[in-house]
Amino acid sequence: MAGQSAWQQPETRRSYAAYRLGALRWFAGGLAGGTVAVGLSAYAVLVLKRPGLGVFIVAALFLGVIGLVTGTGGLIRAQRFRRTLQTQPWQRAELRVAGASLRLIFAADDVDNDTVDNDTVDNDADGDDRRAADVRLLTTSRWRVRVVVGHRDGEVLVCSARDGSYVLSAQGLNNLYGLRPLARLGGRYRP
Repeated sequence: MAGQSAWQQPETRRSYAAYRLGALRWFAGGLAGGTVAVGLSAYAVLVLKRPGLGVFIVAALFLGVIGLVTGTGGLIRAQRFRRTLQTQPWQRAELRVAGASLRLIFAADDVDNDTVDNDTVDNDADGDDRRAADVRLLTTSRWRVRVVVGHRDGEVLVCSARDGSYVLSAQGLNNLYGLRPLARLGGRYRP
């Protein structure tokens, strides 16, 4: 695992393809919603002579814009993930969860000190000092959060980006998740 970029593994490419496909679905759905809104408005005004369908047209246009924005954001994140995965290796980490906060505890032999920005030292029961990073998910989708929380206290794969963010995956997960480091706030509960 060390020495080779994460992109060289077939499971990583499959996970990336699944993530990008989800973003393309959002983008296509938004494009379809916008097209339906424009077509329906033209049909309502020119053929039916009923501009009273405006509520449905505005709703379709609104949903279309939301889909386009979400899809565009997902495609931009997918490109950023790809650049990170092509240049950085996977690191093994243990995932701890406490509410919306996550803590990545890196395996002692897998730590790259240059990429763990907001690192702390975690003393486990064996007296082993390991590097840890407090992060949060970049998603608010409940099903995506549940999948990540399902790996609580389990081993995950983490790829560190240059800007201090992370790309997370796990064995058999077949998707990618973005993580941002938490700012140090005194008195907040951490995992």
